[in-house]
Amino acid sequence: MTTRLTTACATFATAVEAALVGDADRRTRGLAARHARSCGRCAGVWPEVERAVEALDEVGTRTEALVTQADLAAARQRLRIGFERIGQPPVHFSSWRSPVGQIFFGMSDRGLCDVAFGVRRDSDYRRRLAQRAPEVWRDDTALNEVRSEFTAYFAGRTRTFSVPTDLRGLTPFTGRVLRLAHAVPFGLAISYGSLARRLGRPGAGRAVGTALGRNPVPIVIPCHRVVRAGGQLGGYVGGAAVKQALLDLEGYRAS
Repeated sequence: MTTRLTTACATFATAVEAALVGDADRRTRGLAARHARSCGRCAGVWPEVERAVEALDEVGTRTEALVTQADLAAARQRLRIGFERIGQPPVHFSSWRSPVGQIFFGMSDRGLCDVAFGVRRDSDYRRRLAQRAPEVWRDDTALNEVRSEFTAYFAGRTRTFSVPTDLRGLTPFTGRVLRLAHAVPFGLAISYGSLARRLGRPGAGRAVGTALGRNPVPIVIPCHRVVRAGGQLGGYVGGAAVKQALLDLEGYRAS
C-alpha cells in the first residue's frame, strides 16, 4: 500500500519552500507551524526550517558570519531527512525471543526494512527507526509472516526467506556487496577478500566489511556467511557469539 501526500501536507511542503527562500509571510508561517503540530509526518520538519531560516538570516545580516558552513550543512542535512519523511507511511514493528536473543523487526510498506539484535525495549527500537519513518507502530499481526519464517529458520525447517525486503537508502557499493552476500549458500562461507575479488575490487576487503555492517536485514541477507580468511569469524552486527551460533546452526565448519 502506498500513502500519498494529503492536501494539507502538500500545502505545508509549499510553505517550507517559501520560507527557505524568504517568501513566506506571517500567515503562511503560522499555518505551517499549526499543521506541523497536528501532523505526525511533518512534525519534525518545521522546527528545522525555522532554525535554518534564522541561520540564513544571520549570515546575510552580520558582517562577521557567526554561523559556519558546517552549521548550514548540518541544517541542510536535517532538512533533507525531514523532507524525506513527509508522506512516508509508518513502519510497523514486532519482536521475537529467538535462540540467539531478542530480535526486533521493522516492516515498511515495501517489505522488511530492519532486523535488530540487542534492543531491549519498544521505546529504544522506536528511537532507532525515528529518522526512517515519521511514525513507528508496534503491530505483531503485521509481522506474523516474518516471525514464522524466522521460527522455521531457527528450527531447521527452511534455509531461505521469502519475505520481501525494503533496502532503500543503501549506497550502490553496499547494495552490490549485499547482493553477493545473499548469494552465498546455506552451510557455506566466503572470505571478505574473496567477496571483494568477486566485486572486481581486490584489496577492498575492509570496505566490504564496512558495507556488511550496514546490512539492514541480517539473517535474511546472510552477512554472517562472510568470514575472515582462514575461517576466523570477523565482525558482525549481532556480535561474535550470534555469528558463531548462526554458522553452527547452518552446519558450517571452517576448513
